[in-house]
Amino acid sequence: MKKFLLYFIVSTVLIANVPERVNNNIEKNSYTQDNSSIYVRDQERAYKRIVSLGEKEGLSKEKIDSEVIRLEKKYGTDYEIIYKHFYYDIKEVSKKEKKNEEIKKINNEKKIEYKKIMKESKLPENIKVYIDNQAQNKYSNDYFQRVKYTEELIEFYNFIKK
Repeated sequence: MKKFLLYFIVSTVLIANVPERVNNNIEKNSYTQDNSSIYVRDQERAYKRIVSLGEKEGLSKEKIDSEVIRLEKKYGTDYEIIYKHFYYDIKEVSKKEKKNEEIKKINNEKKIEYKKIMKESKLPENIKVYIDNQAQNKYSNDYFQRVKYTEELIEFYNFIKK
């Protein structure tokens, strides 16, 4: 009885900063282990490593938690195993997010360039409006392609005008 009470106190103190869902998973699995206090400690450390890795990669708590839940469904509630898979999965997620941020940055730069091209072009106003509408219809959110398309149309117009 004393051992169980000591185990309960130690596990409560150790897992105090772990979400209740994770705490419940660890406690459920610890009953089937030979040395449950070591199991609880290892699982808690693994979960903390998951959280610190996710934060290091710049992910929000919600994103980390959703990724852990996805991995729990796939691999069960052994957080040491989940950490291994989380490590490789999060690297891929991080690469994708960095690539998306880079694309957004380029798109914002091209948006500024597009506005500059439209202002500085020496075309009649009705032609500017037509080119702008055509570019918007064809490439609504892709300013990189819109700039390219607009430059081609302006060049074509200037060629025909000569």
